[in-house]
Amino acid sequence: MSMRASTRAHCILFVVACVTSACVQPGEQPEDDQDPHQPGDALGAFAVTGKLGDDSCGAESLSAPETWTFQVKLSREGTTLYWLNGREAIVGDIDKSGHFAFETHLDLPFAEKHGAAKGCTIIRHDSASGTLGSSSTSLNGKLSYAYDATSDSDCSEFTTGSGGQPLALPCRLTYVLAGARIAD
Repeated sequence: MSMRASTRAHCILFVVACVTSACVQPGEQPEDDQDPHQPGDALGAFAVTGKLGDDSCGAESLSAPETWTFQVKLSREGTTLYWLNGREAIVGDIDKSGHFAFETHLDLPFAEKHGAAKGCTIIRHDSASGTLGSSSTSLNGKLSYAYDATSDSDCSEFTTGSGGQPLALPCRLTYVLAGARIAD
């Protein structure tokens, strides 16, 4: 694969990784049937809308939407929250009053090390915090995606702010979330 094709493929990967969260794939919905492997006690399925707030990555250059809608199932076991996106259970914390938080990360290799070239690996840190409303019928919070290069990377060719690339690293996109339970 040529360097130009490789760079284009990595740019597309970055865009997909930006709007595809470990939390949920836009357009992908959890299955309606109860998963026998679903951990904890079900809190329900929620229809969630995220509106872009803070943005130091250049959301337009990443094709990150201003408004994003998705569905997610939540369950809990004691003080452990499970954010079920249809592919995996993201584990977080929840207290008795419904305040929750979770963090996860994903390494995104953009260019491999070759000789003196350092290569480029970007780490995406996902974090969410918020509150489940009375009787777990609503959800409000924030969901952030933070991007940074690993310390041994040179990602300067991937921070041009065009073609699916961020304006600079490190950077962060934050969505303000509001949702309502749509099913038990």
